Amino acid sequence: MKVFVASNMPTDYPWKLQKPSTVSDRIRETASEYILDSGIGDDVTTAELTELSRQYEPDYLVAKDELNEHGTTIENTVEILDHDYCGELLVPLQPPYDEHYRKLEAVGVTDKKYVLGGMAVREVDTATQLRWINEFREVAPDAYAHGLGVGGGIKFVEACARNDLLQSVDCATPEMAAINGAVLDTRLRQQEVMAFNGGTGRSKRSYALAEFNSWNLHDVWTNEEQMAHNLTSYA
Repeated sequence: MKVFVASNMPTDYPWKLQKPSTVSDRIRETASEYILDSGIGDDVTTAELTELSRQYEPDYLVAKDELNEHGTTIENTVEILDHDYCGELLVPLQPPYDEHYRKLEAVGVTDKKYVLGGMAVREVDTATQLRWINEFREVAPDAYAHGLGVGGGIKFVEACARNDLLQSVDCATPEMAAINGAVLDTRLRQQEVMAFNGGTGRSKRSYALAEFNSWNLHDVWTNEEQMAHNLTSYA
């Protein structure tokens, strides 16, 4: 499992994701593996997105998706396949993912790596997220799937890691917690350790907290996966 951080901090953490509105050399240079997301809500065309990919040379590029829109997202996916882009393409799916996947098959887009979007909104609870993912696994049990904007909550981590539902995820939780002056504990709860406002050198301390949080989140995922593996081995 790779845990990418939606990042705007130059921390020494190797897996990072940015979108067109936040992309920068400063962050790109700190990442050994890098996803350029299309950024739902970012005012960017497919041509502009592919140009950014040639500039920043991501390992993965997410085709432009629209929230809860299968048709428009499929049109954008088909369009980007005709462009000259840099990185391996990640095909976005909007819920329900099984339906979106079938519609892509119908237009000849198959055998891709997928990003599952539309989950990182307040009105979608963990149970719904997991139901959508499990429905996707019913039609694409072996496909590479990345959870877009999720992965910072312990219930989600436990369910996904123990059942091998996703190959990678990303979230902004480590850096957002650092901005709040907090560390993530082993249950991914935010524990305040630094005054929220003011203070000389606050940004440098925030970077240190963000780096700690990123690795801690990564280790929580790894530990949950290992627990599942051990249980399977002893069964």
